[in-house]
Amino acid sequence: MNEAIRVALISLGCARNLVDSEVLLGHVVEEGLQVVADAEDADVVVVNTCGFIESAKQESIDTILSVARLKEEGNLKGVIAVGCLAQRYGADLKGSIPELDAVFGLSDYSGVPAVVRRIVNGSDRRWVATVDGGKPKGPRSDTRRVLLTPKSFAYLRISEGCDHKCTFCAIPQMRGRNRSKPIDVLVEEAQSLAAAGVKELVVVAEDSTAYGLDTTRKRQIHTLLEQLAEVDGIEWIRLMYAYPHTVAPELTTFLREHAKAVKYLDIPIQHISSPMLRAMKRGVDSAQVRGILDRLRDEVPGIAVRSTLITGFPGETEQDFAELRALVDDYRFERLGVFAYSREETTPAHDMPDQVPQEVAEARCAELMQRQRSVMRAFQQTFVGREVPVLVDGYDAEAKRLVGRTHADAPEVDCRVLLPKGVAEPGAFVQVAITGADDYELTGKPVAGGARR
Repeated sequence: MNEAIRVALISLGCARNLVDSEVLLGHVVEEGLQVVADAEDADVVVVNTCGFIESAKQESIDTILSVARLKEEGNLKGVIAVGCLAQRYGADLKGSIPELDAVFGLSDYSGVPAVVRRIVNGSDRRWVATVDGGKPKGPRSDTRRVLLTPKSFAYLRISEGCDHKCTFCAIPQMRGRNRSKPIDVLVEEAQSLAAAGVKELVVVAEDSTAYGLDTTRKRQIHTLLEQLAEVDGIEWIRLMYAYPHTVAPELTTFLREHAKAVKYLDIPIQHISSPMLRAMKRGVDSAQVRGILDRLRDEVPGIAVRSTLITGFPGETEQDFAELRALVDDYRFERLGVFAYSREETTPAHDMPDQVPQEVAEARCAELMQRQRSVMRAFQQTFVGREVPVLVDGYDAEAKRLVGRTHADAPEVDCRVLLPKGVAEPGAFVQVAITGADDYELTGKPVAGGARR
């Protein structure tokens, strides 16, 4: 019997991309191919690319070129690019990187195993796969997937695409308009994840609060979350990527009152200056954003609010930046990411006047992150001396500790809790007495009888 063809996958970019990677691997396994962890051990490597901003695009290209060297130095037979960069620059990518054997945009990845076989079996034809002239279809069911996350959590992608026209963003060009999955399909996916031992659903989309608009003309995110919360085995539900002016009272009611709702919301506001919000086409002004942020504090006591900000957007003045600085100091986000503006071709902002020098954008970004560090430090200190539930994700060999997260921490983007080795298995909740804190880590020890499930 012939040895199975070995496939390795490198997933770059966001959580939505990771779900695509898991679905792709599901097709690979279903077709009888073998998944391996290391590119050096593979016959074919698939790189799931990100095309969001310049740094992500460069990382994707560098990764492809690095892997491609194994075709000369090792036993690698092929390299396939999939994902957002492939969707955005498919033909150009194929032409400029001859080492690529195939390019798939945001397509139905069920065709990837067949292409892998053609590459390994000696076909000299290079493949470019697109869908509907490059426009992604969907939504697709993600039921059959090979999880790349720890046992403790999994991402649940509730829709694809985005209807907003933010002037800095190319995502709608790559992923199309918002397409919501049916609730029954999502409940089935959640049940499948729960059966695999997953304890936390991290709900993701390009715009999670637009869920249902395309199918019912009503925002149905709260209805969906309520039904997901009925799935046995799921104990935490965390919502990411809420759009600022679409956080309805029904959603905050769910976050406040449901036992499975994590008191946490990721709500990227990008800026606080009205001229900047207008130039970004965010659909809100400064007063509206402040009102929504204040509502979260009022309507969901104890909530951890995560957001993202952009510095150096075209036309950003010292006054605009001063407003942003004051917001960081005054509102005191529990979690915050700040990014210097990336000038992306094909977006309206690319051709706007008054482009801010990159060094100014980066200096402003660094200043905000420095200010946020003191905010984070103070928030982290509020945990010391308290007992809190912690979801264990796994073991950090370098730290020689178990690592987990509190309600205030989304996986991969926020902080973590370090625990003694051996006190619990990944996927377990542990009641932890927090004994120490720094900017991005807490340390603690289990409370007697505190390990659960």
